[in-house]
Amino acid sequence: MKFKFAALPLMLVSAVASADQYNSFTDADYIAADYGNVDVDTLSVNSRYYFGALNTLGPRKEFNYILPVSNVYGGFDYVDAEGSDEDFLTLGGEYYTGQWKVFGELADSDFATDYRAGVGFLFTPNFLAEVEAVKLEDENTDLFLRGKYNHQLSGTDYIGFTAEVDDDFDRRSVSSKYFTALSGGQYLTAELSLADSDDSDLFWGGEVEFYFNQDTSIGAGYSEDESYQFNATHFFNRNVAGKVAYGSNADFDDLDVFSLGVTVQL
Repeated sequence: MKFKFAALPLMLVSAVASADQYNSFTDADYIAADYGNVDVDTLSVNSRYYFGALNTLGPRKEFNYILPVSNVYGGFDYVDAEGSDEDFLTLGGEYYTGQWKVFGELADSDFATDYRAGVGFLFTPNFLAEVEAVKLEDENTDLFLRGKYNHQLSGTDYIGFTAEVDDDFDRRSVSSKYFTALSGGQYLTAELSLADSDDSDLFWGGEVEFYFNQDTSIGAGYSEDESYQFNATHFFNRNVAGKVAYGSNADFDDLDVFSLGVTVQL
């Protein structure tokens, strides 16, 4: 009985810590990429606003695999490559009404304007099917079929799957994400993706992220072309996080990619 009473405050603290809610997410990032003879600097700002609150799963940046909440988003990227610069603008949104979903996106740069639009249907809260049309400038419209499924495990643990194929069945991809709460307020995620097409060999990539607590995490990723990256994130308070990452390639010693960013969640 004494143990139960002693554990009660810890349970309440854990419940409060895992009940954080957010509506908006804004990222500002600086990426410095050295490709040997070419340096590319990128400044990026992206923001998304949800019209309903999202509940965290413990870590401040982990949420459910399927998020059926209407939202709007936008982003701006400025890329400077050895004196030649380019701007990228992205605007989009997702609207849910009942079990239906409608979504669209506009991506505009100095050289092209691309469009995406689609419709989805939530057969259950854990199964979403989508049809998306993609129109790249000066290209034919491509149609993609996509399915997302969330298999809920114990507590907040889950394993999610996404599968996609184009209307000609010559481009196929599947990805999965596993989230689990460990003992002592720690967490782990693992992701794996596979992509295959009639014009290229099978490509795979994976990454893992370990959370020391709800605020601090480290991660690493590796892909079939021998590219790798390491990253770390830390929330200084409930709303502001700093993040840093480094990436390279085992076969290309001259490639170095550094990134530094800030995330604001409200």
